[in-house]
Amino acid sequence: MGLLSYFFAEKPETPVKKEICYFVEGFLACPYFQEAMSLADRLDTTSSQSKIQVEVTAHSRPDWRERINELNKDIPGAQDHRTSPLVWEGCAGQPIRFIGGYDNFVHYTRKKHFVGESRNV
Repeated sequence: MGLLSYFFAEKPETPVKKEICYFVEGFLACPYFQEAMSLADRLDTTSSQSKIQVEVTAHSRPDWRERINELNKDIPGAQDHRTSPLVWEGCAGQPIRFIGGYDNFVHYTRKKHFVGESRNV
């Protein structure tokens, strides 16, 4: 690699707009929440051409009880969900779609993104 190649290297590709956004919330000590975090990590979110964004939020178990009540009110279809994690989809300006818990997230991502589980729970 010559000195001039440093100055004239190709510019990185412009990142694409994120069209698929997942939100995973739960309490940190929950093994299903930890598995959902692992699954979220396996989705292609870091390449410049990825259209997927994942936001993971961990809570303490006492805080989770309060947070899940808020989510039950705010996420259409999540009113009866009582466990950790709670997963939904929807980027800013898009409708929110309740996915469910860990098992639902596995089935959904397997079908939509061909990413499966690595279950240790």
